[in-house]
Amino acid sequence: MRPPLNGSIVGQTGDVVKEVLKKVGPSLRALGFRGSGQNYRKREGDFVFVINFQGSRWGDNFYVNLGAQPVFIPAEGDADLGKLKEYECFLRRRVGKEWPWQISDQSLASLEAEIANAQARFFANAQTLRSALASDSPDELLRKFSSGTTEARATLHLARAAKHLGHLEAARRLVDRGLELAGDAATGLRAELLRVLQEPSQTAAQPAVAADEASPRR
Repeated sequence: MRPPLNGSIVGQTGDVVKEVLKKVGPSLRALGFRGSGQNYRKREGDFVFVINFQGSRWGDNFYVNLGAQPVFIPAEGDADLGKLKEYECFLRRRVGKEWPWQISDQSLASLEAEIANAQARFFANAQTLRSALASDSPDELLRKFSSGTTEARATLHLARAAKHLGHLEAARRLVDRGLELAGDAATGLRAELLRVLQEPSQTAAQPAVAADEASPRR
């Protein structure tokens, strides 16, 4: 599984952190997300979408991360889709660069607007996956759906999705492309890619999106 990016919420008092997250929460719930603290999720169509707040390594700033996971293929590490974290998602991206915990009301409003716009664009693109798998070439699919991971690993997720949707020839092309990208040294990934065409299709359990619990140190 891809490791989470480095950084945890340190170097700031708990009250400062809690206050920023408390202020942002209502705008995320207005977008349909459930959760609290560092992680918010919602189920929409074929996807679970995640918004995560990640402290910087030195603690004075934070990042906002987006994750999108199709419900019909396994997340990284076979993670529970109802309690999904951003770093366990197939598709990932960051909103802007970094934001200070000591944030003014004006900057907070800018943050909320940027999150709203970025998540709308990112999640709208994710929801084109089903139609793209029916028509696009492997390289076109990688251009659209490889954010947050390597192209070689993205082919694994895409091949699983294509197979689940019945696009067996597309799945074979994606496996072949993934083997090319992975190279001979990536024995684990190569084995996963080859298993895509050998194993029967499985239907992922439909998640009930859970309210957040304590987030792991990032």
